[in-house]
Amino acid sequence: MPTRPPRQPAGGQLARRGFLALAGISMAGALAACAGQVTAATGGTKHIRLSTWNIPTDITSYQAIADEFVAEHPGTSVAVEVTTGQFHQWFITRLAADLAPDVIRITPQQIGRYAANGSLVDISGAIPADYRSDYSDPFWAIGAREDGIYGVFQHTDNFITYYNRDVMEQIGVTPPTRLDDAWTWNQFLDVAKEVKQVTGKYAFGYGWSAPETAYRWLPFVYQNGGAFLGEDGATPSMDTPEAIDALAFGRRWYAEGLATTGNLSKSGGGDVSRNLFLTGQIGMMLNNPESIVQLDTDMPDNWGTAPMIRNVGEASDLGGNALAVTKSSKHPELAAELVAMITSRSKMQQFCHDGNWLPARKSLDAADIGYASNSDTMQRFIDQGSTIPLSMVKAESGQYFSSLNAVFADYLDLCLLGQLSPKEASSQMMEAMRSVTAN
Repeated sequence: MPTRPPRQPAGGQLARRGFLALAGISMAGALAACAGQVTAATGGTKHIRLSTWNIPTDITSYQAIADEFVAEHPGTSVAVEVTTGQFHQWFITRLAADLAPDVIRITPQQIGRYAANGSLVDISGAIPADYRSDYSDPFWAIGAREDGIYGVFQHTDNFITYYNRDVMEQIGVTPPTRLDDAWTWNQFLDVAKEVKQVTGKYAFGYGWSAPETAYRWLPFVYQNGGAFLGEDGATPSMDTPEAIDALAFGRRWYAEGLATTGNLSKSGGGDVSRNLFLTGQIGMMLNNPESIVQLDTDMPDNWGTAPMIRNVGEASDLGGNALAVTKSSKHPELAAELVAMITSRSKMQQFCHDGNWLPARKSLDAADIGYASNSDTMQRFIDQGSTIPLSMVKAESGQYFSSLNAVFADYLDLCLLGQLSPKEASSQMMEAMRSVTAN
């Protein structure tokens, strides 16, 4: 698998140093474009700006697509630039000054807020009709609303189960390989107790990367038949027996010493679980594809993967990014055409190949992408994406989710640490959630 640098956490702290890559436009032209000006030197060129995370491989990929777009659209220039600082602060500041980029790379958890408040524009007129049929209902729902399309999902990622091969051999366990055979919660905890005996420390870790990624724990609520929000995507529903039982399941991780309290949503920066796994302090982790390159380097041939655990139902983390057009764009139709090009099947295939991402389109699998290595593992991630429930996607891509996620992070940690019982955490969480959705 080609080397890729660590991704920035979704919605979290991004690169401190800015980077500007230009396609068909000088630095002076780019600065003029940022101010919404057309200079004499550009001769009336239509400037488009696309913002992405500071991932060099992705910047290069977008640059190549931008070059092709410019060649096909004479009189156009495209600047690829980097989102800096904390996303919401960065984006709101630029929207207020009418200087937001034309095209924004945005996570599912961020898109609902801006689609609802008018910061993103409907791009349905530029999206070919056949795109819809190549997306699952959950993945299409990330950008689709009743009154239009406010973003198109470009790539995804999710969680599966990583394990240390030596540890599994010592306890005599053969991990499952098929989704249908995934460990249930009780089976997973039974294995975890044996793993802890081998490591002498803890059994497993979880792939939070920052407080903003607390939502990565929500799949357990849905695996247990619960929901974060009701069917309307706005009514809090963390007080059901299913949701409370899911919180109780998480509490067991720490009460039984199977996971360390250094690995919580608010103390998971830098991916604590990966470090614990690499140093042998845990023998399993539930995590996304980011760890693969380092595992191949530091513990080659001594790690494997199994499906994400399940209970009465299946679910996994909703990672990845969509592309949307902002209200600041002076050329929204042209910007929407660029989004359509980037999310086309052929461009998605190349982007995922170059960056080791998981495709959002149904018709693309690991063989189509042509990953350089670990193709079986990448296909496992792609297959796991089919378990992400539509109701969870609607909740996470809804207009209130950014604020609700902050509430969830507070009370989830208090519950996992045992400072609140699952029922107490549920009650207090619900009160705080209702205050958010009532505004």
